[in-house]
Amino acid sequence: MALILPSIALAQTQSQLLTPPDSLPVPEQGEVSCVAEVCESGQLFEATAAQPIRLFKKQAIQKLTVSGGWLEAISSDDLSSSFLETSIGLGVPLGSFDNILGVTPSFRVDFVDAAPQLDVPAELFETGVSFFYRKPIKKRLSAMAIVRPSVRSDFKTSEKAFRLFGLGLLNWECRPETLSLSFGAVALGRADLPLLPAVGLTWTPEPTKRLELRFPASRFAYRIARNGVQNETWVYMNAELGGNTWAVTRANGQADELSLRDIRFLFGVDHVVDGGGGWFAEFGYAFNRRIEYESTDVDVSLSDGVLLQAGWRY
Repeated sequence: MALILPSIALAQTQSQLLTPPDSLPVPEQGEVSCVAEVCESGQLFEATAAQPIRLFKKQAIQKLTVSGGWLEAISSDDLSSSFLETSIGLGVPLGSFDNILGVTPSFRVDFVDAAPQLDVPAELFETGVSFFYRKPIKKRLSAMAIVRPSVRSDFKTSEKAFRLFGLGLLNWECRPETLSLSFGAVALGRADLPLLPAVGLTWTPEPTKRLELRFPASRFAYRIARNGVQNETWVYMNAELGGNTWAVTRANGQADELSLRDIRFLFGVDHVVDGGGGWFAEFGYAFNRRIEYESTDVDVSLSDGVLLQAGWRY
């Protein structure tokens, strides 16, 4: 089954959601008023237009997200699926509001429509908590870590249901606000993929364009509309690895580990409002779809599939 891999900034970092170019926070209303007293109207408009959309709220609850999707296999005697996912993002101050730990509990269910010979459960679940922390080291150097303990299973077996996703990166901003490089390692918590090196590049040649080359998801985004500091709209193309591993009970009663994997290309639109809310919608194509059980160590090829997914966030 070509299921959606949780955002590594996923992320799901998370999701998988579009992040506009990194920049400074939007000024408070009082700051804008002060600028208005000393600037001509045209200068004020230019200054406001240059400010970024804030991606965070000044409160403990940072984000509420609801998303869903559907994947239809090209072959009728194959495997199709749909999913629903919800999460809540929290910001926990560690001594001060300049030192924040991101905490995101989430729950997801995948509904599977598979041919009987594939021996795949009708429902697969994942529930867990993601912890995100970023710490500046020097002016252009920072460290970032994401840890996600979770339970992935059909809720009928607990054997090997616990999974741990981990990502550690060093980020070097070699050209301020334009080019940054990242180096580290990622453990996806999957039976079919080992610990992998994580090397990435983020290039923002101008505020309307952003290229992210990294594993397991890369993206090119282009901003098509902007309404001051209130909202903006982006279109994007993604190339990413899909799938996951779950603990399941086979038809014969045996406990096993089910891994599903695919490669996908996505085209989408993301509307971002001040504070990080908004919505997104995307469609795409999944290929090289495979299914694997650990007990048999045999890969089964699946047909390609088309997919559609969307989400809303507060």
